[in-house]
Amino acid sequence: MTKKTIEQRYRKLDEISHVLLRPGRYVGSVTPHTAETWTYDEAANKMEKREITWSPALLKIFDEIISNSVDFSKTEDGKHLDTIKVTLSRTSSEISVWDNGGISVVKHKEYDQYIPEMIFELRSGSNFDDTEESLATGQNGEGAALTAIFSEEFTVKTADGVNSFTQVRKDNSRTISAASVKPSTKKFTEITFSPDWERLGVADGGFDEGNYSRLVKRVADVAGCNPQLNVYLNGKRIKINSFSDYVKM
Repeated sequence: MTKKTIEQRYRKLDEISHVLLRPGRYVGSVTPHTAETWTYDEAANKMEKREITWSPALLKIFDEIISNSVDFSKTEDGKHLDTIKVTLSRTSSEISVWDNGGISVVKHKEYDQYIPEMIFELRSGSNFDDTEESLATGQNGEGAALTAIFSEEFTVKTADGVNSFTQVRKDNSRTISAASVKPSTKKFTEITFSPDWERLGVADGGFDEGNYSRLVKRVADVAGCNPQLNVYLNGKRIKINSFSDYVKM
């Protein structure tokens, strides 16, 4: 065996390379997991238990995006957010999460970056003040940035009632387009991303039955645990009137 040089033995990785090399540290296992679990029957609007195989890492990066919408609806700035629309395209293998919230399209004076650009970078966000009570799921400044890193393409579109913002990240968030900012009276946020299926352990790429079912169940969970929100899946509202109704399913 050839002895490795010092340079071969010791490496210094940039943040994105470290995330991609050690996915388990950030998004969980990329090894397909098989188990009997609850799934959601869209047509019948009910739960059924069956065995499926899915990527835990794919579920994690999807959850980072939809949880952001739910979290924002519980803030003072986002109290108007009452609708979330999720599209899981088995044709294009894209995932889209839209809400009627809206991220502030302003530049941060210290960092000279638009907020919708800044918050999709690692170790940035709005939940670092530990003196405040928070119901948010994200506290570490990684969240949606990890989704962008584990995507071949990741598009941010948002509007705050004054301006709109659009930016595209490609190649695992290594290539970032210039921000497009225009006047707009709308309020919304839409995140559309094409997962890097190979890095997420989905051998054939795109939605197979197991991974599709797992994400559909997560959308139903959001609807059931947040009955005050109108949650849509592929254009159809998931009608759950209360948490009690959700449990009965």
